[in-house]
Amino acid sequence: MKKTILAAAMVAAFGHAPASFATNWFELQNNEKPGAAPYTLWGFVQPTYTHVEASAVNGITAPPGLKPYNGQVYLGNLVGPDLTHDDQLQIFRARPGVRGVIPGTDEKINYFALAELGNNGLTREKHAVFTDASVTFNYIPGARIKAGLGRLPLGEEAMQGVQIMDYINFTTVTDQLLNERFVTPYVNTSRTHSPVLGVQFKQSKLTGAIGGFRDVGVEVYDWFARDKMEYAYAVMLSNGNGISFSDSNGSKDVTARLQAAYVFGGSGPKREDVMAYIWHQEGKRAYNGSDYSRTREGVGAKYLRNGLRVSGEFIRAKGMIYIAQTPQFNDLGGTTASTSAFEPVDLMAAESFNKADGYYLEAGWKFSPQWEVDLRYDELNKMTNSAFDERKSTTWTLGGQYFYNPKLRFALNYEIRAVKVPHMDASTTTAQAIQLNDFKTILDTTGNRLSAQMTYIF
Repeated sequence: MKKTILAAAMVAAFGHAPASFATNWFELQNNEKPGAAPYTLWGFVQPTYTHVEASAVNGITAPPGLKPYNGQVYLGNLVGPDLTHDDQLQIFRARPGVRGVIPGTDEKINYFALAELGNNGLTREKHAVFTDASVTFNYIPGARIKAGLGRLPLGEEAMQGVQIMDYINFTTVTDQLLNERFVTPYVNTSRTHSPVLGVQFKQSKLTGAIGGFRDVGVEVYDWFARDKMEYAYAVMLSNGNGISFSDSNGSKDVTARLQAAYVFGGSGPKREDVMAYIWHQEGKRAYNGSDYSRTREGVGAKYLRNGLRVSGEFIRAKGMIYIAQTPQFNDLGGTTASTSAFEPVDLMAAESFNKADGYYLEAGWKFSPQWEVDLRYDELNKMTNSAFDERKSTTWTLGGQYFYNPKLRFALNYEIRAVKVPHMDASTTTAQAIQLNDFKTILDTTGNRLSAQMTYIF
């Protein structure tokens, strides 16, 4: 897949790119319209309310270090990023930005900058960060060049602007396989930590911000119109370290995407078309003195016309798969009553033989200018190479949107969630059988989630 994408992209890069009659994500996010101002201040804010139908875990039997967590709510039922309540109202995203063309360049150079001030995984260690800070050069026919911090050419859900997302939360497969978590090796303290059976995961601690589907690097891309058809490509060479401007190991990621669309009409993020795409990402991650391969790839399609939207995507991963914090509870600490409790650690399946895959299918119907209903199913199968460690997450999302005006939107989602241990017979010892049963006891408490969100674009 990687060789096919790169070869096709190189051929396309030497072609001629006539003016496009409609907009795609590369054009919308990386370029300015003809006649754009030297600067335009813009941004959006998303107050969000979330309620999880949570219940405490009871019935953990072994090992002794896990039993003290009986009576606690597991992390999957708490609202992120704080993970302290099952019910929370917060300013989830607040992103002010500036974009425009650089004067005196005949509109050949434009820039894009966006910051994050909200409460989410990007600001878990800093109150404010840059999510985008890039400059685009439009001099070479068929090969526009963008340099700096920006979105990777990944799957459709990862590429679209969150201010126009049709759902409040990402699918589980996109969030856990593409929204990268970065870790450092766990340093032992005086307390014990969770034992690991099956695949020997790396015991770690989260560090820095989540990736946010972004990286620092150089991207070559363009789009080509042929009657009603539009073709686009992108190849990005990047650090593999998310929104951080540092490079952890000197090795570079290569991410590439090809797409083709038949455009019915319109422009902007809601243009009417039918599109198919394929993408591939490959790189290495430094961990405890060694480099581990990380591969992500996917294929998908999307249809939008006359108010009806249907889309789907399949994603698979190899290496550097973030498992979860284990035990999946807030740390009980070193209090007298819980000195025997395991200290939670973040587990990373680093080796390339570790695999995961998943997909989503969704549909929406905008039956009037102001109202839309949405339905989505997504599934994630994590650690498919190890029956003992495999977990299956499924989510049905029922959604509705009310468009008060082009800049103000309200959304309501209800997610029916489940996380299963698909191979309860995978244990080879009595201890493993007890441990699998305890995992099932915890995951069976996964509750449904209700979310309400307002989006205001300024």
